[in-house]
Amino acid sequence: MARLTEEIVERIEISSESIDDFLMKNTGMNLLELACDAVGIKADVLETNVKVAIVPMTSGLGIVKGFSELVAKIVGKLGMEAFVTVETDVTGFAEATCAGAEVVFMADDTTFIAYNTRTKRSYNGSFSTAAGYVSALKGAAGGLKDKDVLIIGAGRVGSAAAELLTKMSAIVSVYDIEERNTFELQRRFNIKPVFDLNESIKEHMLIYNASPAVIDGKHLREGSIISSPGLPFTYDEECIRKAKVIIHDVVSIGASVMAVQSAGISRKT
Repeated sequence: MARLTEEIVERIEISSESIDDFLMKNTGMNLLELACDAVGIKADVLETNVKVAIVPMTSGLGIVKGFSELVAKIVGKLGMEAFVTVETDVTGFAEATCAGAEVVFMADDTTFIAYNTRTKRSYNGSFSTAAGYVSALKGAAGGLKDKDVLIIGAGRVGSAAAELLTKMSAIVSVYDIEERNTFELQRRFNIKPVFDLNESIKEHMLIYNASPAVIDGKHLREGSIISSPGLPFTYDEECIRKAKVIIHDVVSIGASVMAVQSAGISRKT
């Protein structure tokens, strides 16, 4: 998980107000529906009466001001009862459980999880982000079966996306600056390794960019659909003009999938 800055969190606070409208226009789903689609739960049967705690963590480089409050706001938009603990770290976790939280969110410099206190299971932000952006791509493209998709980046998010996309019967090509990562994905899943990023971008209308790679707009096809999780935003003016849509969000989609995953499991037990 890329580390956020306070400045980025402040910008997200402003932009998050319109994410439902953006997603509905471009994927046919609002944030809750997208999160439910990502984990295979029907939005109209999901019970959202779940208490969720967000615990600030001081490890590593420390707390990013506003991040915990932002996650609480996102989870609250889904209809769940969300609060930020007064205490941090282990003491904060104890506070969350004493308050009856069914789900506890925690993040350090590298990992973001939602822990279900009933099932004793945790849900990782990398997988949840991958699943959310696959669902967003599917919605924007009108389905993915037998469609060519280029994944850029074979890290945690890109690898999870490759697995999910192959299960949806998409035709998946993967580029990574480290070729061994691409070959490892080929060993595990039915994907095609590609080694020339610009040529691959020219050949694909559907792109899942799970990397910090800069996309040169001159190579992008007119009307392309780009699903782009995380940081940074690496698209020039020509990319923005030529793309049908660039689905890009820093926290909302991944956190929503984590919350729905945890809430759905909690209510099944």
